[in-house]
Parts: sequence; C-alpha cells; structure tokens
Amino acid sequence: MAAHFAIRALPPEVVERIAAGEVIERPASVVKELIENSLDAQASAISVEIRDGGLSLIRVSDDGSGMSRADVPLAVERFATSKVHTLADLDAIHTLGFRGEALSSIATVARLEILTRTRDELEGTRLRTEGRHQVEPAASPVGTSVTVHDLFYNTPARRKFLKSPLREAELVRETVVRYSLAYPAVAFRLLVGGRESYVAPPATPLERIGVALGREVADEMVEVAWEAADLRVWGYVSRPTLGRRDRRSQFFFINGRPVRSGLLAVMLERPYAGRLPPERRPLAVLYTRLDPHLVDVNVHPRKEEVRLSQERSVYGAVARAVEEALAPYPHLEPGVPGLAWPFGDVPAEPGALREPGAGYAVGGLEPLGQLHNTYVVARSGEGLLVVDQHAAHEQVLFERLLGAEGQRPLDPPLRVQLTTREAELLEPFLGLLADLGLEIEPFGGSTFLLRSLPEPLVAQEPRALLEALLDELPECRKLDPEAARERLAMKAACTAAVKAGDVLTMEEMRALLGDLQAAWSPATCPHGRPAFVLLTVEELERRFMRR
Repeated sequence: MAAHFAIRALPPEVVERIAAGEVIERPASVVKELIENSLDAQASAISVEIRDGGLSLIRVSDDGSGMSRADVPLAVERFATSKVHTLADLDAIHTLGFRGEALSSIATVARLEILTRTRDELEGTRLRTEGRHQVEPAASPVGTSVTVHDLFYNTPARRKFLKSPLREAELVRETVVRYSLAYPAVAFRLLVGGRESYVAPPATPLERIGVALGREVADEMVEVAWEAADLRVWGYVSRPTLGRRDRRSQFFFINGRPVRSGLLAVMLERPYAGRLPPERRPLAVLYTRLDPHLVDVNVHPRKEEVRLSQERSVYGAVARAVEEALAPYPHLEPGVPGLAWPFGDVPAEPGALREPGAGYAVGGLEPLGQLHNTYVVARSGEGLLVVDQHAAHEQVLFERLLGAEGQRPLDPPLRVQLTTREAELLEPFLGLLADLGLEIEPFGGSTFLLRSLPEPLVAQEPRALLEALLDELPECRKLDPEAARERLAMKAACTAAVKAGDVLTMEEMRALLGDLQAAWSPATCPHGRPAFVLLTVEELERRFMRR
C-alpha cells in the first residue's frame, strides 16, 4: 500500500533554493543577470571577470548610478526592486530586470559581495552575505561591483550538471558578446583567468559587429532600416555572399532585450530564398522597437523569450525590412531537380535514363549520367553501379588528406580576422592542421595568415574551409592528436566534396569513378555511409523474371 505523505508548506530556505534554480542555472546566468542590472543602472562601461569558468569567481563591475547605503540590504531581499512598483508597471516594462530576484537568487547559491556608491555619497558601501548580511562603509568608485564566490558551493548536485570550466567560460563569453551587440554605445570587457578575452570600446552598431564577429563579417553586412507607425526594425544582415551552417550568428533584440525566437529566424531567412544556398544561414544583428505595452516579457524564468500581442506585424516587419535591404541582390528561382546530362543538345525526358554512345571507360566503369544531380550512374562488367557523388568524393578526399599529398602555397597569403574565441580555439591546433597541409600563421591579436592549402583541396574556397574547421575544433579538444587529425580531415573532406545537387560533366564523373576505384576503402564515406550500390545483372534478370 502506497505511503501517505501530508502536504506541508516548505521552509523559507527551501523555497529560496528552488526559486534560485529557476533563475541561476550556470555561471552565464549569473553574468546575464548582473549585466542587466548594470545596463538598467545606465552604465557606460561594464567589466566582467571570471575564474574557473565562473565557478570560483565572477565579478561584474560598472560605472552606473550605484546604490545608496539604505538600498543595499534591500537589494538582496527577494522581490525587492526599484524597477516595478505596481501591476500597471508590469504591462509596460522598460528595463531589462523587473522581478527583483536576481541578487537574492545568487546569494542563495553562492557567497556574494556588493561594493557600491552613488554620486551623492562621499563613501561607498560593502555588503557580504556569508552567514548574516554584513553592511559596512568602504572605499568605492561611483557605480557597483558585484563579486560572486564559489557558485553552487551548497548545491553540489547542480555542479554535476555543469560543463567543463572551458565550456562554461565560452558560454559566459557568448553572453557578454550578445549584450555588447545589444548596447554598442556601452564599453564591455571580459577577463577569463586574468587574461583579456574580449574588449569592446564604445562604438557604432557596425563597428561593434566588427569587434564581436570579425572585421570581415562587418565588411559583408548591409544596413536594414524600416519603420511604420510605432514599429521600427533596424540593424545589419549579411550579403548573400556570406552564410554560416547554423544560426549562432543571428542576434535579435526587442526593446533592447536579447531574445531567442525561431520565428524571427525564419522571417529573417525567408528573403534569402533564391539568394543563399539552402544549407547556409545568414548572419544578422537586428533591433526591433515597439510599444512596451505590446510586449510581455514576463513569460520565461530567464526572460529569454517574449510574447508579442501583434506578433504577425512584428514578424512581417522583419521580413519586409530584410527584403528591402537585399533588393540590390538578384533573386534566383530554385531549379527543378531532375536528370542532368553531359550534353545539352539532346533533351532528356523526365524519368528517362539515356545512355550516351560508347566512349572512354575508366577501369571497367563507364559513366552513363547523373540521376537527380546526386547519383552517378555507371556501367560495369557486373551490372549497374549507382554512386553517391558526395559520399564517394568525400572518401577520396579523406584518404588523400591523410596520405599527406603535399600543400600548395597561397600567393599572396590570405589574411583572416577571427573573433577572440575562434583564435583561442585555433591556436592549439595549428600544428595538427599543418600536418594536413593547412599552414596557418598567427599575425597578431586575432588575425591569422593562411599560407597554404592541402593539394587535394586547392579548388576549395579557403574561408569556407577554415570556417568549417573552426566549427569542429571544440569537439577535437576531447580527442587524442591522431583522432583529432582524422576528425579534421573528415570535416575538410566533407566541406570540399561535391554536394548533392551539383551538376557534373562527363569528364568529372569519369575522374570521380577512377579516384573511387583507386581508394583503399571505396565502399563507404568516412562517416560510414555507403558510397555506391551495385545492381548486378543477375539481380536485374530476377526482377524482370528472366530467371
């Protein structure tokens, strides 16, 4: 028989611990809340410092308005805030914070120290939360500095679910970058383990994009400006010449608040149809301003999502604004997939497979044509061979890269500007990449020179190749050098190989079939997918009931 437990009100300390878990998930959550407090205090400069991924130390300092000595003890009380006073205030929130629970939640799961002074005070105030709250006079510049020691020291279960300190530091950096893009007029500085990881002086939005995402990205951005009544959309989006494989470089801000919205991303990408390959995503830093009464920000514990009372208007405005910005760029209608043949004078009937006249055959394989621009159909002595052109080419390139066929110098070398995070990821792997034929040399700060490409990849666009390899480096850090070398070779081969949908000439088909026959493991691609399927004459005869 099931045991019966009486319902009881939880003790205050348990309630506080549960509530803190809704707001403070990891070090990046702490940094987010403290940066929002600094911005609400009208800070013009914000400094963030972390150690051990933010577990042993987080310090966020600003030059904002500060807190008076009378207000400091209230700041760590739950639901105490200067930003909201009545129910009516919740219907038109103008600040980033409004619940009054950030500092109290942090104090529940860490050791907290606040040092602050207002412009009207001659001396500052220090508050410590170890044991009972201790408030004392202290020397302090105008502004506020919040120091968080030993995050989750009293909730060891929460620590178990955190990532490595390096990964937690990356998440903190992403948070700082996101808010620096939202507020380009504010200076931001991030120190990780005593080392400057990100520095962004006050700037225009485009200049801030150059600092956060790289100068080369800023050079490829076009301005967005659209306004109607009380709805305004502005910012920057990438030209169709630049795209990424994911949406990590898409940033959306509504009334100054960073938000995550799949629908906004969809509306951003819609105008790129026919301008950008389907597998690529545009980059964007887009700001939207509308009446606060039309935005409900009190729908998510961490305030990362908002509810719009007229969402169709907002989403439509984003699509129209981006469409206008992209108007100078041609819009190509996507082609209809079908059979592509190496000779243009003879029309191909849909669904028909035509065989060209007898010609040159490589190693007993004679290409017949392409099926749906994805498969190479070839005749062999055993029957009909259907080759996945991407998987086959990927395996060929993979083997050639591991075989170290040499490298070809770039003249002149390609100068590449990376973000600070990308530079930190890249530096430990320069030797491994050189073994594959990709010679990259530091050129000061976050700038690198790409001096050579592997011989098998000389036709590949260098920037796209480097971008793909950078995306793979976080996973490579977990591997031994040989496994990391193979993984990078796989990524490079996958990036450079012909894709499904690429039209191949007859000579290119012959070359691919010849290279595949020369491979030591031609049956599969590096990821284990089949590279070809053989329909033997015997199988065909059985299907046609000839035997």
